Amino acid sequence: MQDMIDDYNANFDEYEEEARKERKESVDWELVRRVCTPAQIEAIKTFVEHRLFEGAASIAGMSIFGFIQLLRRLGISRA
Repeated sequence: MQDMIDDYNANFDEYEEEARKERKESVDWELVRRVCTPAQIEAIKTFVEHRLFEGAASIAGMSIFGFIQLLRRLGISRA
């Protein structure tokens, strides 16, 4: 288990960049613009770039659970 933790810590930047790329590729911006409020769009941009569930939910004026449900409905990766 410690080996996994050490590997994750040693390669954190690389793993986070891969996850960010996955999040960016998963967003259908046309769909997002059609169904989301301006605050939700800003929240999604923040989430995609930084993966901050709590901060993005706050920007959207939603609960964390509600924001995660929105991401799921829109097919946005939560990696």
